[in-house]
Amino acid sequence: MVAYQALVLTHDNETVTAQYATKLTPDLPKEGVLIKVAYSDINYKDRLTMNAKSGVLKNYPATPGVDFVGTVVTSDNPFFEAGECVLCTGYGTGISIDGGYAQYVKVPSEWLLKCPIELTPQETMQLGTAGFTAAIALTKILRQPFTRDHDTPLLITGATGGVGSYALTMLAQLGFTNITATTRDLSQTDSLTQLGAKQVIATDDLLTAPLKPLAHQSYTGVIDTLGGDVLAHILPYMAQDGLVAACGNAAGFKLATTVFPFILRGVTLVGIDSVNYPRKDRKEIWQLLATNFKPQTWPLIRNIAFSELATELSTPTKQAGRVVVTIDTEH
Repeated sequence: MVAYQALVLTHDNETVTAQYATKLTPDLPKEGVLIKVAYSDINYKDRLTMNAKSGVLKNYPATPGVDFVGTVVTSDNPFFEAGECVLCTGYGTGISIDGGYAQYVKVPSEWLLKCPIELTPQETMQLGTAGFTAAIALTKILRQPFTRDHDTPLLITGATGGVGSYALTMLAQLGFTNITATTRDLSQTDSLTQLGAKQVIATDDLLTAPLKPLAHQSYTGVIDTLGGDVLAHILPYMAQDGLVAACGNAAGFKLATTVFPFILRGVTLVGIDSVNYPRKDRKEIWQLLATNFKPQTWPLIRNIAFSELATELSTPTKQAGRVVVTIDTEH
C-alpha cells in the first residue's frame, strides 16, 4: 500500500476546481498495469477539462492527463515487466479513467507501449500526443507523389501550437524548403522561421481573403490544426491532387465549403485521429518519432513541477509550444 498524490478536478455550479488529493494504490483497479508516473504534459484537451461546458469530461471528480510516461510497478500482462519504461497517449486516459496527473496510474495493458530506447522519458513527453498527431499527419502527406519535390508548397496552420510546431520541425528536417506557417501571434515569426518556415502569415489573413469556391492553386499539402473557417478558406487554394490532413478544431468544428476542391481538383481531406489510432500501428509511429522524425531542434518546451500543475491549469492561457510536467522528482 503506497500513498500518492493526484490532481483531482471537482465541479460545483459550473466552476471546476483543481486540487491535490492523497490516495492509496489499492484504490486502483486490480486489472491492468500499475505505473509510477515520471512525466506528463498539458494538451489542449487537458485544458478543456477545466471547462465543464466543454463536454470533455462527463463525470467529476476526475484526474485528467491524457499522456504519461513512467515505470511499470505491477502488471497483469507478462509483456510488461516491472521496471520497464512505458508510455500512454490517448484512448480514455484522463477522460474515461483517471489519467497521468498522478504519481501512480493504472490503465489497461493494451493502451501501453514500451518506450523507444532512442528517447528519454522526458523527450517522450515533450512529444506526447502533439508529436504523435503530427507524425501521423506527416505519414499521410509523405505518401503523396507531390512530396517527391521537396520544394512543393506546404502549409501548416496553428504553427506555434504543439502539433503545428512539430509538423513544421519534422518537415523541415526531412528537407522540405517551401513551408508556409500561420500563427495568430506574428511576434513568433523569427522562431517559426528558425524551425523551418519559409514564410509566416497571420491566421487572420487567411480569413479576410474572399471565400470563393476555387482560388489560385497555392498548396499541395496542408496540416491543419485549427479547423472551422480556417479550413474552409484553405480548401479553395488547394492544388490539383493535393491533400489536407485535418487534426484540430481550435477555430471551430463546423465546416462550410463546397464540393469543388474535391470533384474538380481531386483534393483529399483526411482526418487524423490520434486518440484511437490502431495499436498495431502506434509502435511504428513512435519509432519514427524516435529516429527519422525526432526533432534536432526542439520547439518551445516549458517544464513545470507537479506542484505547479493546478495553478497552470487554472490560469487561462493560449498555450504556445509544449508544457511538460515532472511528476516524479527523481527524474
